[in-house]
Amino acid sequence: MADTAEQYFKCYYSGKWHHDLAWRIHELKYAHNIQDDNVGGGRVKNVNTTLESTIATIAKVEDDEIVRCLRHKIETVRNYELSLDEYHVKLLKLRYGRERHTWISDSNRLYKSVRQCQKDLKAIKKDFTESVLFQPVENLTP
Repeated sequence: MADTAEQYFKCYYSGKWHHDLAWRIHELKYAHNIQDDNVGGGRVKNVNTTLESTIATIAKVEDDEIVRCLRHKIETVRNYELSLDEYHVKLLKLRYGRERHTWISDSNRLYKSVRQCQKDLKAIKKDFTESVLFQPVENLTP
């Protein structure tokens, strides 16, 4: 499988997926690729174009495959994080967060030995890849 637990944790805790999701939604909302078919002019009567464009934008965002895939990945890690205790969550945040530290500084912050932290992280990754949450989903439609 191309996606590993390490990649999932790196992208989630560094904020990459959250940034990509926000950027994709921004792209979809403010894309100006709509052409006016009413070339000759004239007025639109009794049509609420603002409501229609808002509904179309929401539908475009919800139907986008990239948005659904990113939301699924974020929810996968978030739901797995709920099953962990405070120590393991803190270990993941220290190892895969934006600021990188050495194993020695991370183990000192967690009051464990370096070897114990490494074993715990290996166990977390193994448990994550074997969990039901990590299994690929063939149909992401709601």
